[in-house]
Amino acid sequence: MKQDGFLKKLIYGYDKLEERVLCASLVLTTLIIFSQVIMRSVFNSSLTWSEELTRYIFIWQIWLGVSIAQKEKQHIRVELLFSIVKSEKFKEVINIIATLIMIGFNIFLVIYGKNVVDQMIRRNTLSGAMRLPMWIVFLALPVSSAIFCLRLIGQIVEDVKALTGHNTEGGES
Repeated sequence: MKQDGFLKKLIYGYDKLEERVLCASLVLTTLIIFSQVIMRSVFNSSLTWSEELTRYIFIWQIWLGVSIAQKEKQHIRVELLFSIVKSEKFKEVINIIATLIMIGFNIFLVIYGKNVVDQMIRRNTLSGAMRLPMWIVFLALPVSSAIFCLRLIGQIVEDVKALTGHNTEGGES
């Protein structure tokens, strides 16, 4: 039981960290874009790196946001089977199967994303304006897919507990 409490605190801490990182990156992106607008309008000049940096931050925001969307159960899904099936237990089984498919796909993204990152490191690929190593940008794919996998595994555990009649505290309902 103590271990379960520790795990919940760890997940809660990670959730808050993830939200803060995404909020901070949104503020940073807004400030960079605002600075670029001021530079162009007032000083008739521009920051050569601003568009590139905001694009890379945006890529990380999107990929990390996938995890938060899963936590909030906000991902798009096809609910055709749910309208046909009446049994709540069967609907839970469908949810588990769909989540297993998503886990498989994300494992694929982790493996092949890591391969792309390795290629970027070997080729020493740099961005155009900032000369930033591109592997940092491409690292968003395997990192966020691994985080998403962990969230999905947690979802599977919750779905199996619901299916078998166990509540989230580990006892019988």
